[in-house]
Amino acid sequence: MKSTLSILCAALLTAACVAKAAGPPDIEVDRTACSHCGMLISEPIYAAAYRGASGEGRVFDDIGCLLKALGGEAGGAPRFWFHDASSGAWRDGTDVLFVVSSDIRTPMGGGVIAYSDRAAAERTVQQHGGTVVGSLGELLARHGAKS
Repeated sequence: MKSTLSILCAALLTAACVAKAAGPPDIEVDRTACSHCGMLISEPIYAAAYRGASGEGRVFDDIGCLLKALGGEAGGAPRFWFHDASSGAWRDGTDVLFVVSSDIRTPMGGGVIAYSDRAAAERTVQQHGGTVVGSLGELLARHGAKS
């Protein structure tokens, strides 16, 4: 009975670790550095992340840093996450759209923020100018990044 309980506990811990690795990497505000520029991530609303084919996560203080980092990446297609500018919650890269505007002040001047709601994105364009980019694929193509 004792060994069965030990095996069950080990299996649950392993499953929890695998599930965590499938989601966005953790960010500790003012303690986690951007994987591209090295600046500490102090404004999570602008943060982005991805996990490559190896499962290793990379975090970025600015969507612009993520786009620059992808230009030099090799390997399989990563899975992406972005913070929703309205709610601050992580959103899967397939579930967001972007606003690109030079008037939006992001940590490294990328001028890109993510939204899960088109109406919120359009309100931001009305306020700051710029354009709504409807998908991650379109954003990557506009910036010459490879996924």
